[in-house]
Amino acid sequence: MYKNSKLIKIPMLLSFLFIDINAIENNQETNIKLDKVVVSASGFEQDSDSNLRNVIVIEGSDLQKKGFSSLEQALERVSEINFVDFGLGRNVDMRGQGDKSNVAVKVMVDGRSINMLDNSHGTTPINSINLDNVERIEIIPGGGSVLYGNGTRGGVINIITKKQKEDAFSINVKGNGYDQNKLGGNLGIDITKKINKQLSLNLNTEGFNIDGYQKGYNEKGYFINTKAYINPNEYSDLILGYNYFKSKNTSSGYLTKAQIEDNPKQKGDSETISAINRPEITLDYHYYLNNQWEFDLESFWQNQKINYLKDVSIMGFGGINTPVYQDGSNFQDTITGINLKSKYNYKSDSYFVFGYEFANHDAKRTSIIHYDVNIPNMSINHTMTTLMDMNKQSHSIFALDSHEFNDIFSISSGARYEYNLYKTDRNYTSKMIISQNSKNNTEIFNTDDTGDNIAFEITPNLKYSNTGNLYFKYERGFISPSPAQFVNKDQKTQKYYSSNLNSEIFNTFELGMNDFWWDFYGINLTLFYTLSKDEISYLGNPHSESGAFWKYYNIDQTRRIGAELNLNQSFLNDVLLFRQSLTYIDAKISKGINGGKIIPYVSKIKATAGVEYAINSNLNTFLDLTYYSRSKDNGVIDENTGKMSKNAWIKDYMLTDIGLMYFYKKLQIFGGIRNLFDKQYYTYQDSVNDQYLAGNGRNYYLEFKYAF
Repeated sequence: MYKNSKLIKIPMLLSFLFIDINAIENNQETNIKLDKVVVSASGFEQDSDSNLRNVIVIEGSDLQKKGFSSLEQALERVSEINFVDFGLGRNVDMRGQGDKSNVAVKVMVDGRSINMLDNSHGTTPINSINLDNVERIEIIPGGGSVLYGNGTRGGVINIITKKQKEDAFSINVKGNGYDQNKLGGNLGIDITKKINKQLSLNLNTEGFNIDGYQKGYNEKGYFINTKAYINPNEYSDLILGYNYFKSKNTSSGYLTKAQIEDNPKQKGDSETISAINRPEITLDYHYYLNNQWEFDLESFWQNQKINYLKDVSIMGFGGINTPVYQDGSNFQDTITGINLKSKYNYKSDSYFVFGYEFANHDAKRTSIIHYDVNIPNMSINHTMTTLMDMNKQSHSIFALDSHEFNDIFSISSGARYEYNLYKTDRNYTSKMIISQNSKNNTEIFNTDDTGDNIAFEITPNLKYSNTGNLYFKYERGFISPSPAQFVNKDQKTQKYYSSNLNSEIFNTFELGMNDFWWDFYGINLTLFYTLSKDEISYLGNPHSESGAFWKYYNIDQTRRIGAELNLNQSFLNDVLLFRQSLTYIDAKISKGINGGKIIPYVSKIKATAGVEYAINSNLNTFLDLTYYSRSKDNGVIDENTGKMSKNAWIKDYMLTDIGLMYFYKKLQIFGGIRNLFDKQYYTYQDSVNDQYLAGNGRNYYLEFKYAF
């Protein structure tokens, strides 16, 4: 049954890739013009045809009209993007990073990184970005080290927010829900007031209250996004911004395999209530010296704090189910950054970018674990407190040159030097009372480290026709350790010691092409090979009752091979649109103690297919399909067969979304169904500990948006 269903899904998607377009076109001539899309892959905004590599641009309006309630939910349908959960929460992934995704894929908002410093507990806060405030999303699969520095092996996602300067007022109401749950939703308002030619003010705010698919899950809170646009003269502009996100999240924890197969909607045995606060202040000053020179100065401060108001889980101790409390635990992440860069356009379609970047990244962790056990002839009261203060300060200089030799051939090349200073203060206290006998233990460990890295790339580009180009890219990049990774703990002595890690170094070779054929058929194809050495590996159990221990070490080498294909077709003057994509990734550990193992949480195949049809000038409809092949969790090898345990594989699945879009004057109405066939899948799986989380079942949405 499993094998047959899999054989059916792949041909269904492939049939969309090679659909007979002539049957639909009916020999009608179409005159489709490619609109120029503004992207900032060079660090400055420019037309998309000026870039020498494949950059995927998704318009925010295309995501917003499909009723998604969060940015995560919207990006989940993009072929090049996956989301993985390895026990921390869902992290965005590209090109098979797996459990390294939170440190190997850089996520930015208007060019500012939002990745967390704490590698072992940090989840990139992508849902703190208001989807209705997104103008476009630029996706650069694989690399970007020269312009963006550390942690870009999987690629870069740059979320560009709206820049509204003219008078405007709009309101939107969005409702969504599941078969068994009450309706939740969003209410948003967007206001822009142009004071005069030199000053405009914008306020975008939205509140939300959304229940999850599983009982006991709820998210409620609000976004506030403000901008002041100041234009002192025709040569410069200044944008001041203040953003604030606040949410309160309730969850009921994992289910066992038996529970989730019986009823994935049931409540788990745990209960967690957490509060998230994320303020941000930004300043962006742009100055045009003349037609050739432009300068940009960006500075920002952002802070995120997660407080666990209530956290109760169940632990088996001596055959007794014991509540474990982590109330009072919290995480805090703060970044202060400055980015100064300049672009010199020294000839038509040739430019030189150089700059300096500073970032002071600080993270604090307070972990409090407490439990009481009463068994015959023994009582245990145990409290473990860990206090960590981690700091990483980075100084970088970079330069990128893009030179067009003639109408056919051009080369982009650049380099970056980054110097880092690390500081980690760790304080661990254990207080255990066993039948009136007290046992205390305190460990304090401080580290100061430095490190530097070099990145460079070269990308020759051949324009072989008026619409098509072919490029080859070589890039050397790096993933520097986080401060937490410089500290290990020995199981026997229970003493901390330094790990003396090196940075991970990766080399990526990429061949890509994009073209637009016959005025209606677009194609984008990329082949890549990434080899990483000094991969940072991890073993241990920081919560072991027999003595916490862990070890970070450079030992493994990994390789990732893959292909990314995107197709689109447009007929009848954009009345009928088709799009298809197929991503293949083979990610393995190639050398080291873990050599030959598959990288966990990486699906080899992700495929999407969609069609959009304009019934008339006011009414559109769409159908989207998204397929994920199976992947493995962190399960162990079966001792009897020597093969991966069957339960360690996360099963494949396909999602189907349908929807309608209605436009009448200034009113927009969106409605539809996601996961139409109520397909069961998992967003988290730990087969060793029998812990699972179910993905969203069938859910409905309806949104009204009115612009005054």
